Amino acid sequence: MSMSGAPPLEFGQPLSLARQVAQLLVVPVSAQLGSLHAPVEGSPYPSRELLRKLVQEVGIGGVWLRDGHVAEAILLIEQLQDWASLPLLVAVDAGRGLALPGATSFPHPLGLSRLGAEAESWAEQWGRITSREAAAIGINWLLSPVVVPQAELAGLALAEDPATVLSLARAFVGGCEQTALDMGSGILTTARSFPGLASADPLQEGSRFGPTTPDTPWRPQLTTPVAQLQDTLWLPVRHLVHQVGAILVSHVVLPEWDERWPITLLPGRLTQLLRQEWGFTGLIVVDALDQGFLAELADPVTLAVRALQAGADLILAPPNPIQVMQGILDALQPGSQAQGYSGQGSLNPAQVAQSVTRILRAKQRTMGGVSALLKEVWPALAETDFSTVPGWMGATERTDPGLNRGSPAEQLKPVLLGDPITKDSALGKLFSVRPGLPSRLQGAERLGLLLAEADIAPCQAAMARGGVEGGQPLTLPAEPGWLNWIWQDLPLSSGELNLESPALRIPSALRIPPFCSNALTPLPLLEAALAKATGLMVQCFVQDPLPNYVLDMLQQQRERIAAVVFYGSLPLYRRLQEQFHWVNTVHSLNRDPFAQAEVMRRLFPHLSIAEGVHEAGATIKKK
Repeated sequence: MSMSGAPPLEFGQPLSLARQVAQLLVVPVSAQLGSLHAPVEGSPYPSRELLRKLVQEVGIGGVWLRDGHVAEAILLIEQLQDWASLPLLVAVDAGRGLALPGATSFPHPLGLSRLGAEAESWAEQWGRITSREAAAIGINWLLSPVVVPQAELAGLALAEDPATVLSLARAFVGGCEQTALDMGSGILTTARSFPGLASADPLQEGSRFGPTTPDTPWRPQLTTPVAQLQDTLWLPVRHLVHQVGAILVSHVVLPEWDERWPITLLPGRLTQLLRQEWGFTGLIVVDALDQGFLAELADPVTLAVRALQAGADLILAPPNPIQVMQGILDALQPGSQAQGYSGQGSLNPAQVAQSVTRILRAKQRTMGGVSALLKEVWPALAETDFSTVPGWMGATERTDPGLNRGSPAEQLKPVLLGDPITKDSALGKLFSVRPGLPSRLQGAERLGLLLAEADIAPCQAAMARGGVEGGQPLTLPAEPGWLNWIWQDLPLSSGELNLESPALRIPSALRIPPFCSNALTPLPLLEAALAKATGLMVQCFVQDPLPNYVLDMLQQQRERIAAVVFYGSLPLYRRLQEQFHWVNTVHSLNRDPFAQAEVMRRLFPHLSIAEGVHEAGATIKKK
């Protein structure tokens, strides 16, 4: 086959412009079976019938799985891929394992950065486990790793310094790539969330939220000078451009470039920075357009067009995707000046064609078991610059059917009524052989076997161990009377706190009984319980700052407190630590049993926590 750039004749009819535009959209979906059968007002997810139309008739490029159990996900993905003529990119958040109940969940990844020489090997293992479960379900696109060196980023940051973030992100991506080799099914990884955290910047004082006025709606803002960002916050992204398949860009305002519009909506900005300056050739993905504050900036069509003008290849969660698609087609019409898009001019069909080329290449890389047809046809297709091929993708002739469909109301009609890439056509056949797609039963069986793999628990335990800091060994109480006061400000699942949880089980074996309380606990009952205690071990499962009356009680009991343990966010712990500098404090990023066991090891290192209650009880009896 010729590598000259001319598409092979056997491909038949080219992708219409409408079909190309559809490939740029990624729609959020729920795998919950009951949520798909009828539209729900206010739901971000399309009904089953609308989803079928978007996939089968409109031809969207991908879906973003944001809800549902893994068993439901296996069913949904197989159905979606069966509907699709071109295979779908199926994305999922994967900051702590796949964000789906039933998949393996991992502790806060920030703990990896504290594991020293072990850190990279555990990060690679984490990537292998996450990607192999994704492949078994049918997911081919991970919205991870998070490469912003900020601990506050939704509990997903890898480290607080850029160099460590970079090394751990590389290890995670390497683990995903190893899985692809082992399982014969590729996976797309994503560096997120560029350009940085919306609400704060620990590397530079003075970051702030933008003022809210009628003319200037609130928007996430990062005020660090761009020159400084290049060597701090952006360093991991700059050095990962040749390793990840996509970069996810968040809607953040950099006042140095524009006071109003986020970087995602500044025409030419992403193309200049990521492609021209950094040499990135993968997919530029714009974060969800359904975020509330964006509606105050512009309507969904304007947001989508500006994102494409900025340099995006894919748009996540466009509100009303058919309306957005129609608006993009309007902006692509010859002579369109896109007056609603800040006077930046119309969209260029050649740019859309280049984006579609990148999308098709990414999809091909995620397909396992490449057929003989793919081996013969794809190399030429992958090397074709479609924007230079008249009559194919990116044609600009007024006679091209993708550009000249009559009135705007008629432009989508051929898409919704037909104009398909049939599975019998040559282009359809190119993607029709998908041996990596498991059947429902095969997928469920394969995932079940993977979830039982022996390498999962050691990785979880290592990450939990790294998530614990501080703590000095306690002297065991000589006489009964100590109390294990547990405060919680958030509902804990039975898997996090029950009678067998280390936070309760180990102290109880040491004759330190628990007293669990929260904001609904009657104050007299709490005061009476504390008054009877001869000593206190305090464990706080917190997400919000402790109430003032709890802080006052801790100060009043300071002479009897042996240790205070905080299970929660690192920034919150650091603020609390300033108030409790006088006490033996321990912090855990996680609340799971692995983390609780590590906390107990810090406080009672002479006990073999792994031996459980019986060993702890035996130790007490010997004393």
